[in-house]
Amino acid sequence: MTKLIKNNPKAEITANYKGGGTFIKLSPQFSSDGQSIFICSKESLLEYNSKTAKLMHEYKAVDKIVGFSYHLYESYYCITACTQSGIVSTWKTVTHYKVLEQQLPHQNILTFNIIPDENENEMKRNYSAIYSYRNGNTICFAHYSTKTKMSKEYSIKIKSALPYFIDVNNSDFFAVTYDNTVFFNKLNNFKNHSRSYMSNSKHFTCVAVHSREEIVITGDSIGRVVGWHDIFSNKAKQIIFHWHNLPVQTVRFSTSGSYFYSGGGESVLVKWQYDNVNEKKFVPRIPGEICNVVVASNNLYIAVSTNDNAIRIFDNTLYQISLIQHMVLSPHFDSGIVHDSRSRALIMNGNQGHIQFYSPDDMSLLYSVDITAQNKITNERETKMINTEVTKVAISKSGLWFATVEERKDKEYNYEIRLKFWKFDESKQQFHLNTSIEYPHENSINSMLFQPCHKDERLQCVTVGDDNKFKIWQLSEIEVVTGTQLSWQCFGVGFYRNLPCNSLSFSVDGSLFATGFGKILTVWTPDTCLLKCSLLHPLHKKQLKYLQFGYGNQCHLLVAASNNQLSVWNILTLSMTWTVPISVSFLVADSLSTNMAVITRDNKVYVFSPISSQPIYVNEDILKKFKSIRACNFIPSKNSNDLRLDWYQRVQLYFITDENELYCLCESEFTSKSSIDESVESKSIYGMMQPGIKSASVQSTIPQKHLFEKDSQHKALKTYLESPLHTLMPIRYACHTLLTSLVVQEET
Repeated sequence: MTKLIKNNPKAEITANYKGGGTFIKLSPQFSSDGQSIFICSKESLLEYNSKTAKLMHEYKAVDKIVGFSYHLYESYYCITACTQSGIVSTWKTVTHYKVLEQQLPHQNILTFNIIPDENENEMKRNYSAIYSYRNGNTICFAHYSTKTKMSKEYSIKIKSALPYFIDVNNSDFFAVTYDNTVFFNKLNNFKNHSRSYMSNSKHFTCVAVHSREEIVITGDSIGRVVGWHDIFSNKAKQIIFHWHNLPVQTVRFSTSGSYFYSGGGESVLVKWQYDNVNEKKFVPRIPGEICNVVVASNNLYIAVSTNDNAIRIFDNTLYQISLIQHMVLSPHFDSGIVHDSRSRALIMNGNQGHIQFYSPDDMSLLYSVDITAQNKITNERETKMINTEVTKVAISKSGLWFATVEERKDKEYNYEIRLKFWKFDESKQQFHLNTSIEYPHENSINSMLFQPCHKDERLQCVTVGDDNKFKIWQLSEIEVVTGTQLSWQCFGVGFYRNLPCNSLSFSVDGSLFATGFGKILTVWTPDTCLLKCSLLHPLHKKQLKYLQFGYGNQCHLLVAASNNQLSVWNILTLSMTWTVPISVSFLVADSLSTNMAVITRDNKVYVFSPISSQPIYVNEDILKKFKSIRACNFIPSKNSNDLRLDWYQRVQLYFITDENELYCLCESEFTSKSSIDESVESKSIYGMMQPGIKSASVQSTIPQKHLFEKDSQHKALKTYLESPLHTLMPIRYACHTLLTSLVVQEET
């Protein structure tokens, strides 16, 4: 691994988490009164208000959490989480203090379920749990007591090849479903268990147990919900509830057990009366597939987790009262990561037919825009339905125009493609559709960019299609019934030797744009649609994949990348400056400097300037923990206008991993950028606590300029102390700002 940063060898660049990743894999948990809901996100438990959906507190674990429960402990309500390494932690939800931490005797923990011990006095330090763990190719189940700190294994053993599901009764038994088998096991019986089967053509998909009676409900792969009675007899009795057409993904009893909920890929929540199979209610058109359903202990709230990374909370009349929405997990990120300079948001694919505006600064979803205006068509049991998806997004430099490409990739019956232009209404603060163009190209559009100019008059947009052509679209006035209005029309079409057209880049001033036709690099003028030059290296045989014009004093350089080669051309001399063999997966440019970044197929990062083949920054290990990168881009930071900063402080390289997690390559939170030069005497409270260090030899030092403004009135601290407690953000987000505001600076 080679790591080089010019002018700052002490800088530490890390991959910092900025959002994304599923937080619906584990079922959420309500508090006893239903006013709070707990959600698992990576190594943390997040406590939200059920009505306002505001984040109230964060409980941090040491590893990935595999199970958590809300329960009584020491006469206080607590939240307990277990990590995959077997560390069990318990926090009091009133004080948020950790009151217990123990280590399970096994590793590779997969599930963890608390058993409320109703026979014990509330004041005793005791609760029990059922957990499962991987032992080679076998899944084992065990009982653990915090009182004895020992575990005992049950007789149930299953193979790890297929998924399994478990649910625990309050104090009597638990049930496990695996393939086409359902196991029933008494909590105090470690040697024997009961089991039932269904036909080999079906398999179980979820399970839930009754809180008071020996009743279990299971969902299966053909959409049935089966109720099991007399489960510890020789042959369990069944009752069948069938409405779903797709596999049932979740089932959940109400607190009393008189009714239950089910959900799946139809995006419909079904409420069943258990003693009447014909009595049911529906909540249709939920935006995502239903993954989990949880009912509050007082039956006042129902939480529904959906695969768009959201939790919707309903009241007992099935009316939605709040929404907890993190970064939407799209099945694809074809549009990449686009930066909106107006709102400082990242534009990415969202729900089906939508794009999302996501703020990485506070890790929140700002809003979504419905691009296709079509209802989602859910799959059939044996057929995967094709929906219209957003495949490309581009936004103008002013942020007042953005363009989208939507496609319905049905090659067999009816392929659809539309190019839409949207205008931002500053009075209503929302985007409105301005122009919709059917079939702008005969095939898919693989690249799209706006001309980089500040004025929107005669603004142009270029699209590159798989029909071996590029098209120039121009904003112009057209005659309508009420007068004139702005609309987008095709201004010009270009092609070159009928070669496949791919990749696109504009020059800094927008006077030129470059496209790749096969392995040939071409440069055109957008105003006249005339070819300026075509460039080709005789030894380069691969099709061009990425193009990027240089910025600043290197605007005459043009970087071209194929799958195995990175080259730089000088468009003034029409000659190649340098070329290196490298497997390019992504090529992105920093618009605030002359730097560019390459991410290779084996997840190595290179930052370079087109004028030199010597990289500015190289890191071969920072992305090794990720299987693949799905999209990336340079995004300006909050300090992007401060020219005193280094490149990695002014811009940050954002990328999306294969697990739909958003990261950025930037300085670690604990770096020297916010510290004061040690040679300058500090007059802050923290500085007075440090012992003075005197040296016999005086060395001349270069004063360091501070990167923040002096806060002599301590406004940031006063604002924090005077704010209502329940409205404050987690302290880990605010501590850097507070500590920085306390530092007393000296003029240099």
